[in-house]
Amino acid sequence: MNKKLVSLVAMGILALSGCSIGQSTEKQLSEALTKMNESETEYRDTQSKLTELEKTEQKTFTETMELTKEDVDKLRSKIDELEKLLDERLTHLDKEEIAIKKAEEFVGELDTIAENASDSERGQILELKEAALKRYALHSTFIEEYRKLASIQREFYGMLSSEDVKLEDLKQKVEEVNGQNGIVQTAIAEFNEATKEVNSLKEDVFSSLEQEE
Repeated sequence: MNKKLVSLVAMGILALSGCSIGQSTEKQLSEALTKMNESETEYRDTQSKLTELEKTEQKTFTETMELTKEDVDKLRSKIDELEKLLDERLTHLDKEEIAIKKAEEFVGELDTIAENASDSERGQILELKEAALKRYALHSTFIEEYRKLASIQREFYGMLSSEDVKLEDLKQKVEEVNGQNGIVQTAIAEFNEATKEVNSLKEDVFSSLEQEE
């Protein structure tokens, strides 16, 4: 089971350093996108933290699986560790979600910028706006699916501490974890593609604005 989930997520909208801001529309757009980028700082900061937690949890899980029923105290201790690590992951996920939602609030500024832009600029700016909204919507999907995965993992950890759990039930729960993990991986891939699209459109818009100077 691959635990390195969040570390696969793309690192957000690229910084706007190097963009010329001589033209009014270009300056307004640069400022709006910079606000979005800066609002995602907490989201980017959680990536390394989540990756480390996932590595630690994977190591602890492997150690837990090496214990036998006779190692009752050690087993319970390891399961407690797993549940605490899972809780920490979800805490960082909450921070990530808040940061992304804060960044999304600035997308509306692109409407105002588009209204004041020339006809040739307006279409590109609105296309960028729609791509940004799609990206944020896909992130919400990722968050939802990740929480479902964490819930199934918590159920699995709880089963490990049960004295009368059946091997068949454990196998079934592992299949559930792996199945949901696949859904999370798909959500990550779609979010990554959406991020690439936003960055590509952003570059196209600024390239067009520079040519119109």
